[in-house]
Amino acid sequence: MKNMYKVLVLCIITMSIYTAKAQNSTPVRRNQFSKFSEKLPTALSELDKAFLAPEGSKIQLNFSNFSFSGIITSSVKRYDNLYSVVVKSSSLDNTLFSISKRINEDQSISYVGRVINEKYADGYELRKESNGTYSLNKVETQELIQDY
Repeated sequence: MKNMYKVLVLCIITMSIYTAKAQNSTPVRRNQFSKFSEKLPTALSELDKAFLAPEGSKIQLNFSNFSFSGIITSSVKRYDNLYSVVVKSSSLDNTLFSISKRINEDQSISYVGRVINEKYADGYELRKESNGTYSLNKVETQELIQDY
């Protein structure tokens, strides 16, 4: 009977360790853009290139010292004032650049976008600066992707 208790305790300890280890097995993701700066100034002409090219075409967007080239996988006019484009780059391990352009009521144009790959821990988010210019700012993807 004593041996049975020992085996039972050993099984409980083994299962506890196995369960605890299984819950902590999140993969460590590396940074994809570590060699690029935290903030990349972005020309509006480069952003507009994405909206001028048709779906399925190859495009190259240049931002400061960072170049994003890929195929436009989606180009959608959601409303009369909202356009969205997704560019997929095979040279950057299928990283996606998603960008939307909104024409406001006063006819000004606003952009939002992200450069992101779920395999990596970093990416870029397109933000409007206080002086009215746009830049790609580095972000940690776990702040953007909640499925991890």
